Amino acid sequence: MSKKVTTHDISLSLGLSRNTVSKALNDHPSITNETKQRVIEQAIAMGYKKVKQFAAAQSQSSEPSPGKPQNIAYITKHQLHHGTGFWMNVMSGVEQVASSGGYELKISFVKNEDIDSLVLPAVLTSGDIAGFIVAGSMDKPYTEKLLQLPIPKVFININPELPLSGLQTDVVFMENEDSIYQITRQLIAAGHRKLGFIGDIGSCRSFMERWFGFQRAHFDAGLSVNPAYCITSASADGFQHYEGFTRSLKEMAELPTAFVCVNDKIALNVIKYAGEIGKSIPGDLAVSGFDQIEEAEFLGYTMTTVAHDEHQLGLRATEQLLQRLSKPGRAYETVRLATKVVFGESTMASVKV
Repeated sequence: MSKKVTTHDISLSLGLSRNTVSKALNDHPSITNETKQRVIEQAIAMGYKKVKQFAAAQSQSSEPSPGKPQNIAYITKHQLHHGTGFWMNVMSGVEQVASSGGYELKISFVKNEDIDSLVLPAVLTSGDIAGFIVAGSMDKPYTEKLLQLPIPKVFININPELPLSGLQTDVVFMENEDSIYQITRQLIAAGHRKLGFIGDIGSCRSFMERWFGFQRAHFDAGLSVNPAYCITSASADGFQHYEGFTRSLKEMAELPTAFVCVNDKIALNVIKYAGEIGKSIPGDLAVSGFDQIEEAEFLGYTMTTVAHDEHQLGLRATEQLLQRLSKPGRAYETVRLATKVVFGESTMASVKV
């Protein structure tokens, strides 16, 4: 039996959002006739069973409507579109604001080989977009090439090698440094003196700022950060794959009494490893994360983490782009959305003396 074609399949084949495809198939007035025609033709070609034939759309000229481009491009790394987590929620926020503003969202997933060879997505050179949003940090050379494009743009996170001062673009991300500072100070107050930090701090500014918060907490407490307890080197997978990640933990001469992790996925891997070597959380090892993901709810205890709303991140980034489109001469901004530290049982035990 052949696989049932869905609007998600059509959206991926065209580089449009699923919401745009759905509206096009339902003759929504916010979608241009040109886009409706493209979606209908693709749906028919793919064998989509629910496609409607709209005589009005079929009879309209395929020439683009006069005036300014009414498309916004959403650029992200190819691997980030898998799953339904953080970045899918961000994209949902982007789509919501773009649609309400009368813009259609064109999605482009950039592959690693394109980044390495500095090949820009075709959508950015087509001449029919008003502006674009870059979701997720990319390496410095590729980011610099994106920055050179004379099109209004907003970055959601950015490579940490690029200074924010003098940057000719708007950047939107979550507050990072102070949240990790609070968690680290709480661990120090509980008696921890052997604290470790885990995260690829060179991959994005958010992770780098969390590292800054970890360091500042030590400085304010009159302590030194011990690099032997920290894993901050570059990682192709962001320390997400358990087997490769645990090799770094096994290479430590001794484990610290607490790990501050740049996200919950890493924290969950630390907790899994601790269980395999017979250490309890938080009695033997305190662990904290960042993102408050659903997977942490199945631990049997609460985890110290940082809560935020990634949907709002997408909303705010798109609002920023629309402001840039209407007022191109305004000062560039770096926007940080508020977060909330959630202290849980994973860091609540005092250090054993």
